[in-house]
Amino acid sequence: MSRLENFKNLLVTDIGSTTTKALFIGNQNGTLSFAGSIEVPTTVEKPEEDVKIGIRKAVKLLEEQTGTLLTDSSGKLNVPYLTTSSAGGGLQMLVFGLTSVETGRVAEMTAYGAGGVVLRTMTIDDEMPKVEKMRLMRDLHPDLILMAGGTDQGAIAGVVHLAEILTLANPQPKFRQNLKIPLVFCGNIDARNFVTNVLEDTFDVHIVENIRPSTTEFNLEPAKEKVHQLFMDNVMERAPGYSELRNMVAADIIPTPAGVENILRLYGDTLKENVVMMDMGGATTDIFSNIIGSYHRTVSANIGMSYSISNILSQTGITNIMKHLPASFKETEVRDYVANKTLYPVYVPDSPEEILVEQAFAIEGASIAWKQHLKTNFRTVRLGFLDRLKKSGICKFEQQFFMHTEKPFCLSDIGVIVGAGGVISHTDRNAAMRIMTEAFRPHGITKLIVDRNFRSAHLGVLATISPEAALDLFLRECVEEIGWVVAPVGKIKLGKKVLRVKNLRNGDSRELAGGEFLFLESGGDIELIPEEGIALGRNSGKKKLVTELPVLVDCRGREDSFIESALSHSGIPEFTSKMTQFYSGITPQPGKVITGEYEIEYKLPYEGSIFVSVGDSVESGDIIGENRFAPPRIYILDLNRTPGYDRHLTVQEVLDGLLVGVGDIISTGQPIYKITRHGIAGFNYRYSSPVRGRIIKIEKTGLIILREVQDYDGEPHEVDIAGPLGIKPRHIRGHLKYRVDSFVGADFTLAHDIRKGIFIKSPTSGILKKVDTRKGTITIQYDIKPIPLKAYIKGTISRISENYAVLIKGIGTTIQGKIGFGDKTYGRICVCNKADIEKIPEKSILVSKAPINQDFLRRAVQIGVSGIIAPSIPNADWVQFYGEELGVALTGDENIPFTLILTEGFGNFPMNESFWKLLETSNGKIASLSGRTQIRAGVTRPYVIIT
Repeated sequence: MSRLENFKNLLVTDIGSTTTKALFIGNQNGTLSFAGSIEVPTTVEKPEEDVKIGIRKAVKLLEEQTGTLLTDSSGKLNVPYLTTSSAGGGLQMLVFGLTSVETGRVAEMTAYGAGGVVLRTMTIDDEMPKVEKMRLMRDLHPDLILMAGGTDQGAIAGVVHLAEILTLANPQPKFRQNLKIPLVFCGNIDARNFVTNVLEDTFDVHIVENIRPSTTEFNLEPAKEKVHQLFMDNVMERAPGYSELRNMVAADIIPTPAGVENILRLYGDTLKENVVMMDMGGATTDIFSNIIGSYHRTVSANIGMSYSISNILSQTGITNIMKHLPASFKETEVRDYVANKTLYPVYVPDSPEEILVEQAFAIEGASIAWKQHLKTNFRTVRLGFLDRLKKSGICKFEQQFFMHTEKPFCLSDIGVIVGAGGVISHTDRNAAMRIMTEAFRPHGITKLIVDRNFRSAHLGVLATISPEAALDLFLRECVEEIGWVVAPVGKIKLGKKVLRVKNLRNGDSRELAGGEFLFLESGGDIELIPEEGIALGRNSGKKKLVTELPVLVDCRGREDSFIESALSHSGIPEFTSKMTQFYSGITPQPGKVITGEYEIEYKLPYEGSIFVSVGDSVESGDIIGENRFAPPRIYILDLNRTPGYDRHLTVQEVLDGLLVGVGDIISTGQPIYKITRHGIAGFNYRYSSPVRGRIIKIEKTGLIILREVQDYDGEPHEVDIAGPLGIKPRHIRGHLKYRVDSFVGADFTLAHDIRKGIFIKSPTSGILKKVDTRKGTITIQYDIKPIPLKAYIKGTISRISENYAVLIKGIGTTIQGKIGFGDKTYGRICVCNKADIEKIPEKSILVSKAPINQDFLRRAVQIGVSGIIAPSIPNADWVQFYGEELGVALTGDENIPFTLILTEGFGNFPMNESFWKLLETSNGKIASLSGRTQIRAGVTRPYVIIT
């Protein structure tokens, strides 16, 4: 299929995280054209958890739209089919680093640069308890894990500790849970063997170069490339229905961003200019650049117009959003709309007011993505560089960037900015111009272009089989030049003269001062004469621009000289709205009441004890298991450390000298290896274990991995020190090897007299709690703080995963909320109104038919309720109560004293009647609540079960 003559028609889809966009391409005598297009919701959420369902719907609608049959009598496609995909909500990643300000930040930057949706970044120095980290790891279901940690030749203990936590938690992917999660390790080279040995049984481990080889170096590309490869070869295939989809296509499926990049490369080559392109989707915003012949791509994975729109608010703040909107719009209404758009991600704005709000979020979101792109791919020029920069002609008034030391550039070198994505492609020319101008703040003289048909990804996958046809279609069907932005740079001050603009076509002339705009709707033969100290790019001086396109002259300045003034308040009619009142058409979707059998799984954070058996009956609140001990320590012994790495043990020597085997429990000081090497370089080598544990693995390279034996009982153990040593009780402190509050392992030597051959060892692992100088004894006790696993519903045990999880089956009625906060809980339902909330008993599940507010939540805290079921709350009230923005709507681990479930969303919606009738008639019954919510593919919604 390398020649166009081989097909008459062609079907191309882009399976996005929110929408599946289908394009029917017709072929008339070798010339391609867009013959039809349709958009349908992407089907990755139950009950339609299969991407093929959405494709079939799109094909049927295309057949109706074009009058062309695309399938045969059996329903099989009868035309060649190509597709890109970002189904599955993008690449959802867990990120690990040693410290939050060093490797954790760099690892997170790497993940974003590789297109990852960062579910959580975890470091040793964060404040989250180890057990909570493990519990969260099990709940998040990542597609891929990125683990960094330490500079090369640095300490490895922290990296190994992270690996221990991860392997004990044993998280599962969201799709096809029988497969291992890919893990990319990009940390300290000395830790590679240790990390591999700890993790390879649980994860699909891939080793790449360190992203932080030294404190002054960054090396992100190898890790980013590996993540891209794993996404295409592994993760993308796990979206529901994807494996069957592969059999339908005529060429390889590629990720949506890769498709956009393909067509950008082709288009950029035709422009012969530096170009930047933005593709803003529902979950991500992709930025591509071709600057001085070097291509770069970043995917801002939590910046988008549906799933991620609340995260834009979280990152930029409501003040930055409101500056782009009419003063008459209320902040509370804007907040509620955006929070609900996150909960109803496929909602399409149906009023001019909603469109205007989404455009404000597009401005701020694209701005965030553009700054991330610059930060990830380029660096600002060092001060010692300035002399050479003067010779290059780069504008001295701008911030300079570089990719290579001899290739500096500044933002005025970017000649073209291309906008794509629904929020850009589906709006009018002036709105698109405003969005792109405010988001990118172009420098110098820049042309703005829109991908009007929003088909970059489609043509990018077509380019894999016919680059010429794809580029021709893109130029004919997609590219629309919408205008120019002229933005002087330099020391621009409010009211001070900046630029003279002459239109030689009609003789008009205008002087502009700092903070002013000029809009020439029909373009012209324009001469631009900047004042001294002002420039329009390289080689300062006057410039000419001849065009029929609109020209916006923006004299607000840039960077440190930027004058805060939004284009929407400029008074220019094309960019200024006359709307006076905000209107939202979002209405909650009717909820479902499901009565019948349910199954709920409860998991321990890590391997522990399960107290129930299959067939047992349990009630809400029953303890069904526990982690009695802290997570067991992992010890890694390296037989090569003592003889030295310059005389490495051979594989045969490792095997011949072992005195122990896998499964053995070894004591502290026990000989585990002995070898004699003959010859001139020979040596006798013995190795005794410095720790106690059970051997779980022996590597032929000389690594022995042990897991702590947790046979301590939590009781105090008194150990006589004075008697065996033959000393007075008051002298024992001078003979002890450990101080009070020190941890000692079983068989650790507590005190000794080498001359007499006396070694007093600890009978158990624990903390040295007490030194008694009257009796001559010490007390050792392990502090056991069991972590219970509760059943939050009534039912029967139907399945047990040994030492790990319990599945409970029961019969009851379930309602699903739109969003929840807090973990699982249970209690007796108490229906109330705001007036009688103080009468609610402690530990109740409080139900309100009417919307609630922050005062209601604070009163509920005082009462001590276990949970709240309410229809809605204004987003502003929730943020003021909780103290944080909604962000990416990944909830369930909030530090709040109750579980909150909203059945309708944010704002002032009353509860739907079906839910209210059920809850009202269930007053006094026991209900189980789960607030955990994940608004992405593999969606998790909060629920209430009444038994």
